Amino acid sequence: MKKILLLLSLLALASLISMNWMTLPSDTASPAPVVAKHGGSDKAQLATQAAHTLGQFTRLWGNTNSASMPVEKADPFDLLWARALSPADQLEGKEDAQDQLRKLAQENPHYLKKLVALYDSETYAASRELIINLLASIPSAETLALSRRLASSLDAGQRKAALSMLGNLNINLQEERELILLSLNNQQVPAVALQALAALKAPAPAGIDGPPKPANNMLDSADTKTTAAVIRQLQSLTENPDATVRSRSISQLAQWDKNDSSLNYFSTALNDQIPEVRQAAIFAIAQSGTNAETVKQLLTSLVNNASETTIIKTSARQVLERLADNKHVAN
Repeated sequence: MKKILLLLSLLALASLISMNWMTLPSDTASPAPVVAKHGGSDKAQLATQAAHTLGQFTRLWGNTNSASMPVEKADPFDLLWARALSPADQLEGKEDAQDQLRKLAQENPHYLKKLVALYDSETYAASRELIINLLASIPSAETLALSRRLASSLDAGQRKAALSMLGNLNINLQEERELILLSLNNQQVPAVALQALAALKAPAPAGIDGPPKPANNMLDSADTKTTAAVIRQLQSLTENPDATVRSRSISQLAQWDKNDSSLNYFSTALNDQIPEVRQAAIFAIAQSGTNAETVKQLLTSLVNNASETTIIKTSARQVLERLADNKHVAN
């Protein structure tokens, strides 16, 4: 059976050669038979003819392929992407390629979508970081959608990527706070929490935002809900295992909560084992403007604690004096 199939294949090949033989250029026409001189052997003649036939078939095959396979023009995006990922010794060329990639994505929605899609297909961290850097400077619906998706990811690296895009997205403050909250609603990694806390802008002091808005205003209602959500999240972060996260969240909480609803968290922080957290709590109490007796008692305990550091005692004493002055003014 195998011999039959082989024979059929050879016959088909011979048929193909014979069908295209007449299409060859004149210079490929079969040469006159080589006549052996001086009693030359038939083997030499057959070898010469076989070599010529193989050459004709090779040219025929190459001509057929070149005619049926048009050359495709390379996509400029792909060329620039390859250059952008070139070795570090070509830094100038890489930066130029990145600028051109950014311009392509800014001017052509097709390439912007292609760049966004590329983030999911790339597996190397350096490639993904480059994509984030390019997209961060292109405010768009696609970029914001990617940021939201990354911010809600369970992967800490993707949440950090979403937060790193915030600085250049030019989105409104409400959307920015919602994006930060998304990144904080997952299981926390200290680096992500600290990046989110650094990106979180405190609300403007009273009187700067202009006259109060009507209670039924939808935007005002959304702002109120967002503020409450931020306060809850900050309160949760004051119990984070990382001391730096605790101290930063305490500092932010003092700027967001002006209703004394976080006094318990300030009080707990004043008893924290880490001096950095206790110091942050003292400053937070001063910023909050509270006059609660519980806080005053805790500050007094710090001042009278023989094992407390001199810096913290001094800070606690200064805040106590300020609270006393505020109370005197209020009366």
